Parts: sequence; C-alpha cells; structure tokens
Amino acid sequence: MMKNMLWAAGGAVLALLVFLAAWWSMNPATFGWTVPAAPRTRIVRGSGFVRGRSRTVLRNKFAGFVSKVNVYSQTPVKQGDVIIEYDDLDLRTSIAKLEHSIMEQKKTLEIKTVELELKKLDPLPSEYRKTQWKLAAAKKRLERHTHELEVYKRLFRNQSISELSLREKAQEVKDAEADLLGYSDDLDKLKNGLANIYIQQAERNVEAARIKLADLERELELLREQSKYYKIVAPYDGVCITNSDVVHAYNAAGTEAVEINRVTPNEQFPCGKRVYAYFDEDDLAYVIEGVPCRFRSNQYDCDKKGFATLVPYQVKKQRASYGDKVLHLVKFCVTKETVPLRIDSTGTVEIFVKER
Repeated sequence: MMKNMLWAAGGAVLALLVFLAAWWSMNPATFGWTVPAAPRTRIVRGSGFVRGRSRTVLRNKFAGFVSKVNVYSQTPVKQGDVIIEYDDLDLRTSIAKLEHSIMEQKKTLEIKTVELELKKLDPLPSEYRKTQWKLAAAKKRLERHTHELEVYKRLFRNQSISELSLREKAQEVKDAEADLLGYSDDLDKLKNGLANIYIQQAERNVEAARIKLADLERELELLREQSKYYKIVAPYDGVCITNSDVVHAYNAAGTEAVEINRVTPNEQFPCGKRVYAYFDEDDLAYVIEGVPCRFRSNQYDCDKKGFATLVPYQVKKQRASYGDKVLHLVKFCVTKETVPLRIDSTGTVEIFVKER
C-alpha cells in the first residue's frame, strides 16, 4: 500500500515538472528569465566565372582571314599545337619568288667563280696578248712607212705621183705612229700590273655575287620567320578558347585570337582552376581569405550534383561601378569539383553568414 502511494506521488511530481518546463519554454518572462534568439543565416552572393590557374591571350600579328581551325574552344591542347592558321598566300608567293632568285644567284656566283679561275690562268684580254711583239712590229711598220713617205715626196716633186697618193702615204705614217703609241701604252700598263687589275676585278665580281646571295638568303630567312606569325601556336599545355571557330573569318591585326588557360593542378590550385567573382562593396567584409565557400555553377544543377568548393586568396582593391552599385573583384582557387567546371562558365559564389 505504502509503495503504491510513493509511486503515485513521484508520478505527480514528474508531471508537474514537465508542465513547468513547457510553460517556461513558451513564456520564459513569467519567471524573469530571457533566452537568446536563435541565430539566423543569410547568403552573401557574388557573380563569377571560371578561369585556368594561369591564362595567356594570343593575338595575331598580321591582319588576315582564317584559313584553318585545328582546335576548337574548350579543347585541351599540348605545347606546340597549331590552333589557328591564317591565309598566307601572298607570303608563300614571295617566298617562292625569293627561292627562285636565290637559285639564279647561286648560278651567277658559280659563273663568276669560274671566270675568276680563268682570269688567274690568263688574266689579259686578247688585245693585250703579245704586246711586246706587236710593239716591235709597229716600230718596223712605222720605219717602213716613214721611208716610203720620203720616196713619195721625191716622186711627187718629180711629178711622178699625184698629191693624193702622197697624202695617203702620209696618213699611213700617222696611223703607224698611233699604233706604236698605243702598243707602247699597253706595254706600260702591263709593266704596272694590268694583269693583277683584271684578276682583282674578277675577284670583286665574285665577292659582289656572294654578298648578293647572302642578302637574298637573309631575306628568305626573315620571310620564313615571318610565316610563323600566320599560325597561333599553344605556348604550353592547357585548354584553349578561340574567338572564332569559323573558317574565312577576318581578324584585324592585334585581335585576341586564342586564350590558353593552364589547368594543371598545383599546391595552391588542386583543381588547376580559379574563379573571378564580383561582390557588392557592402558584402566584401564577409569574404575572408582562406575560408572555404561554395560555387553554384550555371553549368549544371548543383542541388542534385553538388557544389564546387572555393577558397578566396585575393581581394582586389580597385573598384568597378555599375549604376548605383560598387563591386570588388575577388579571386578564388577551386579546391574541389563534383562536376568538372568549363573554362569561362559562369555561376554564383555563395558565402553563408550567421546573424543574430
């Protein structure tokens, strides 16, 4: 009997305590107590886009039409891969003409070299050969014509010949004197090294031909060097983004033709990618370097497939104004991907902030 009464009293006390606890939870002020309000959570958002951990923009040096697209956007490339080629018909034509000119100049150099060897064997032209003998013959001829002129003068005084015959013989003497003088000058030239002068002239002709050939070859080398600027080549492994996947599209000189994003991971960028996001100036205080947040990509349904994880590593100090908003650029490294993020894809960085 006593035992049953104790159990009943205990149950009554327990029921009273449960009632008081419920009442206090609903009306704590009745007992003079206050309970802190449960914290609220809001999301700070910034609009962003995906990049590789490093990025290089390649521009075309010369204006031209796209002749071939070998690699399209979002495609991995290896260092040295030719991504885009431009029409270089005019350049190829110039190179072909120059190659033909070089072949002709090589033949000219061969000819000049052979002429030099011949000059060394026989440097003098035909008019200077046997000059000594020709000089002696000219002296004999002058002596003979001079003697005949004296005879003609006596015959003319005796009226045995006409005045015309005398004049003709006098002219023969003058011609013989001129020949003698010419051969004498030639002999003086030979004594002063005329043969060496002809050899030196032949050597200069060879050197001039060699210089011209070298100039043409240098010009061809420059043109061939120039031809590489009609191709956009990947400087390193990465993912390429092209400004045009259309053949025959025209690009002005200096156009941003291709963008290469390096996506190989390293210690700072485990996924090899980063996100550039813009935050309202008022929300910038909630971006803390090194504190992870998530990225809601527009590329896929993140609520079903999961969010990428980002870590901010740099807050840019410069501001950009858009209407009445002031935005700051924040750089994030991607530390985790549930679905591989495409380069240049967009999305929203979400940072959860607790407020009281």
